[in-house]
Amino acid sequence: MAEIKFAYAAHSYDYAGAIERVAGDEELLRSLLDMFLADSNYAQLMSALDAGDAQLGFQAAHSLKGSSGMLGLSGLFEAMKSVTEPLRRGYASEAAAYRADVEREYAAAIGMIKSL
Repeated sequence: MAEIKFAYAAHSYDYAGAIERVAGDEELLRSLLDMFLADSNYAQLMSALDAGDAQLGFQAAHSLKGSSGMLGLSGLFEAMKSVTEPLRRGYASEAAAYRADVEREYAAAIGMIKSL
């Protein structure tokens, strides 16, 4: 099952951390990645940024930050940190400045997952 490990490496994602968090169960990791594809937090975050809603944006960003971190999707996790903190403080316009980074990293993560 080297395929998933190579996919993570190709994106500089944290396979070692992700597989450790699922106690070495690669099938569980794949299942969690599939669940990530179905998660609605990204769409909620984008809608909240469009509406300038820091509270809703924070909830979605915080969840997306946690799941991307747990799954070792390092680029997305780092982008989410940049968005989450301004939203936590109620600054939706400041968070929106990082939108392109989030969109790019989310697309990369989704692309990697779909390639598996």
